[in-house]
Amino acid sequence: MNTSLSILFSLLFASVASAGSIMLQVKADSENKTADKKKAEVTQAKWLNVRVTNPGPVKLEGAILKWTLFASNLRRGSDTIVVEKSGEIKITVDGNGRYVDVATPKVAFVHTPMHTESTGSGRRSRAKTVEESGHRYHGYYVQIISGDTVLGEAISNEALRKQLR
Repeated sequence: MNTSLSILFSLLFASVASAGSIMLQVKADSENKTADKKKAEVTQAKWLNVRVTNPGPVKLEGAILKWTLFASNLRRGSDTIVVEKSGEIKITVDGNGRYVDVATPKVAFVHTPMHTESTGSGRRSRAKTVEESGHRYHGYYVQIISGDTVLGEAISNEALRKQLR
């Protein structure tokens, strides 16, 4: 029984040692998609460009890149962080310093900033305050998983880690 436990622990520690060998570089890119300047609504597309580098000698096959984009919920009184979109992409990376570049799909974040609107005209005109609403980009979380082993991860803000539970 002790030998089987020692073999299990050696296999476990071997996978943990190789887990640190994957390197991730993540860049959040964006483009503004607001078409109508008269509307107060702001639409912004966000996506992640991820470079996965495998400095080890063994080819990494069948790994999964899990990604999550977070948004700030701007509804008055809520002040919460929500998952806007997440997904998985299968990847294969050759060994010996080779890398693969992966881009996630574009995700639209739509929000309305706080602003004022005029009601009426002339002497009876009034300004009405419109509260902010919608979802604004807040951050990302990326993981590389092979089987049950996490090979690497990147997060834009450590405070987002509690949102994953």
